[in-house]
Amino acid sequence: MDDPAQTTAPPPSPHLLIAAALSDPGHDILLADNADTLVYIDPPSFKSTGHLQPESPSCIPHRVNSQNLLRTESLDLTRPFEARKLAPTIKRRGLAGVLPSGIRYVVDLTPPSEGDEAVTFTTELSCPLGIRTWARSKERWGLPEHCVGGTDENEEGGSQSALPAEYSGSRHRRGIVDILKVLHYINPCLDTPCKMWTYFALAKVLGIATHSEINVHILTWVYDPDNTKFIELHPEVAYRIACGIQCERMCQDAFSILVGEEALLRLADAGKEPRLQWPSRTIHGRPREPLEDGDRQRVEYASHSLLDRVIDRFLELAGADMLWFSQITAYHSIQAHTHTCYDCEHAANLVNTLKQYIRGHIFTVLAVNAGTAVTGKLSKKVVADDSYPTQDFVDACNSMSLPERIMTYSFWKGLVVIDDVSHRLFNPGPELGIRTLADVGSPLASFLAQGSAEIGNVDLSDLLLRANQYNRHVDPMSPRFGFRTIAMECIIEARTNTGVLGPLTWQHLASIFNPQDFIDQARSYIAVVAEQMIQAIRPDASFSITDTLTCLVDSEIQFLPLWAGGNEDGTGGVYTDQGMAELDTCGFSMFQPAVPTGHTVPSSISFPGADTSMYESTVQGASHRATASHLTDVMSVASEAFSAFSEDLSEQVDNIVPCVDQDAGTLSTSSGKQPEQADEDEFCVNMDSSADDELEDYFDTDSDDDDGGTAMVDSSGAIDALEDVAAGLERIDLGDVEAVSD
Repeated sequence: MDDPAQTTAPPPSPHLLIAAALSDPGHDILLADNADTLVYIDPPSFKSTGHLQPESPSCIPHRVNSQNLLRTESLDLTRPFEARKLAPTIKRRGLAGVLPSGIRYVVDLTPPSEGDEAVTFTTELSCPLGIRTWARSKERWGLPEHCVGGTDENEEGGSQSALPAEYSGSRHRRGIVDILKVLHYINPCLDTPCKMWTYFALAKVLGIATHSEINVHILTWVYDPDNTKFIELHPEVAYRIACGIQCERMCQDAFSILVGEEALLRLADAGKEPRLQWPSRTIHGRPREPLEDGDRQRVEYASHSLLDRVIDRFLELAGADMLWFSQITAYHSIQAHTHTCYDCEHAANLVNTLKQYIRGHIFTVLAVNAGTAVTGKLSKKVVADDSYPTQDFVDACNSMSLPERIMTYSFWKGLVVIDDVSHRLFNPGPELGIRTLADVGSPLASFLAQGSAEIGNVDLSDLLLRANQYNRHVDPMSPRFGFRTIAMECIIEARTNTGVLGPLTWQHLASIFNPQDFIDQARSYIAVVAEQMIQAIRPDASFSITDTLTCLVDSEIQFLPLWAGGNEDGTGGVYTDQGMAELDTCGFSMFQPAVPTGHTVPSSISFPGADTSMYESTVQGASHRATASHLTDVMSVASEAFSAFSEDLSEQVDNIVPCVDQDAGTLSTSSGKQPEQADEDEFCVNMDSSADDELEDYFDTDSDDDDGGTAMVDSSGAIDALEDVAAGLERIDLGDVEAVSD
């Protein structure tokens, strides 16, 4: 992540400024050349005696230039220079008529000890828990010494291992000195998280946090290359800092993490009673810190938009329609054929098989039991102690239902991997029962509409069987496709009617469907979509721990303020027309978080979703046995029979392929063969990795074939091969399937 704090500080003042360390460690006295102002910052117990001789180093006034304070236009820094304030301060300090040479003003910046002003300072300067604990991660994350190597006051009565005090009067006074330093072009000492927060909070209260000369030191601390994990581990704190200094980059980074986490929580709560409190932890186990009601509202609205968009993107890939097939070049031959051959059952069967094959691959990746993907970027210290991230973080994906995993970086990262040399996609396994997206995602409304999107056990052999059927229908002289597995590599090969056998280097009619090209192009398309989903909110943002999606776009960013790149101008107009689906449709409720009106309105009730009782998790009973695609034995182009194809599913296919025969067939997962379709094995090729003379047995030509010269297959060999493979497999359910790896 690049450093946004590249703004250079203003050139040094022509007057020499000296920070002199006296006997009190860490207590600097500012002595500016040609100074015209004395600034007092007294300790709480100090009582002015009217004598010029200071009682302790902490009582020595700082000598500064008035113009450096007045140019800030901060009321808290300019009001003390008013005549009605100056005279009482000079008199109280015993300096009436005896001001040191060159001194014109005497200013008292001592923190107030009572009243509303004291409450404001104490509240704003109280360090969040994430700030107080950050230095403890020094060894774990290799945090820089200049950011966390200093010392803070521990809790009263605590040991050296105790957390720093939430509020410290001495830290408050030192923070004022740091502000004065920066106003005179000297770097502050922000060597602890608490000092950084105090400096930031003081600048915010004084109304100067947005000044570049002030906030550049905050940005430098946060975006130090070895310290940027602070944003990921404490996004609420980072978001508060970003809003205080109005840093668009930091605001969007932290906001995207908060929105992704909230979207996953929202999905996990689907169908449950509305939560009345802000959840204390994320699904991955990260402790959440407080946010203002208005900021929670931004996060909730944006998370609703992100969740809808991610689910829509998933259903575009795996839903019933799969309109993206039209962008696959290898699919164009089918489209061209259906323009001239209406009600083509071969095309309809092939399209349906392609959909189930792709859908099976996507759900195999979704269902695989694996550690959180981002842990690969981290050292083993990810679970080194009890602080986040813990082992629960590593195992989070395995604890989620299948729909919940759609919101994770780990799932989409799994779809990006396309360097597998095998010309096939991951396969669910031979014992996967026929189910639909509606069954898996029920009762989410968007999934319920996918009742025709079957997740069947369609493997590569099934796909090649349908491809051979279709190609013979289009051109009786077309090649026959088969595959074999050699040393874990799946090789698709074709046999032409002239006796040529080998890899697909041949040129043929454009009307022929090439399954190898389709698989390669589909893999690439899915990878491109997945790559888009795992991108951060900005191209130069980089998150190494976050496992929720952070790919926010304008529809989510719009809820941020104008200065952060959003559309929120303070009127609440951005929240209009953001109605949410009624609860009885299994969507989100119409409850609207309060629109900012200048008052703080609690928004603890969140949007409920749909019931998750039907979700399935792969936590228990995960299979660690290899699936069929792991084997190096001969892989058969299946001798599967076909079952009747239902009219309602045919209508779904008809949305993509106009020429669908309503009586078309679909693949059956049974091992039997129906009598009326006994001749369909002739369209499959069972290829062994042995010598070519053995392969010839699978390419016997039947000259009496009605379509002329088509390749015949000895189905007995295919059945024997299938039985050998099946003997080495155990029953694998969708929730327990493991992804194929090379």
